[in-house]
Amino acid sequence: MISLFIDTSSSDVSIAIIKDKNILASICKETPNEHSIYTVKYLDDILKESNLNPEDIDKIMIVNGPGSFTGVRIGVTVAKTYAYLLKKDIITISSLKMLALSTNHDYIMSLIDAKHDNYYIGLYDKDNNEIIKEQFIHIDKILEIINKYNPKLVSDNNIIINNIKVPKQELDFVKIVEYYKDNKTLNPHSVVPNYLKLPQALEDKK
Repeated sequence: MISLFIDTSSSDVSIAIIKDKNILASICKETPNEHSIYTVKYLDDILKESNLNPEDIDKIMIVNGPGSFTGVRIGVTVAKTYAYLLKKDIITISSLKMLALSTNHDYIMSLIDAKHDNYYIGLYDKDNNEIIKEQFIHIDKILEIINKYNPKLVSDNNIIINNIKVPKQELDFVKIVEYYKDNKTLNPHSVVPNYLKLPQALEDKK
């Protein structure tokens, strides 16, 4: 099986093609505010590097959030269009869980900065079970969770939370794809961004 992994939920554009636990080609480059320019280009680049045609892909795995509102929307749109036109299976991936899958520890907390001392978080155990539901919360509650579980902290960027340095986690494409490969595939039209929180402009209208 050949899987195409796409993630535009952070400041990076990360795309990989995996076949039978082997990475045929991958790219991960920081492109802040330019995802719409580079996502399709990088997709074309790794297809050529892999000597594959778009039709050769069996499954598309798209990270549908949470994270950058614009970035998530771009990635989801590209994946849905690709899946629909080529009649390919599509699977959604949590940006928080993929960070946890890319490392090892008894407890792992994924953190994505949502600005103004708010974060998207997920807490998982060493078997990748969700201990605390993925959510949008304030730093005060995060510190309570850290004190209780003493988890390894990972993020999609280098951040500092209450003087604790949290490193940017390098993605383990193979491990992520292997974890999600047997998940139920979706109709491309049903795939939507998982923001966990409405964009501020929409919040202000409520």
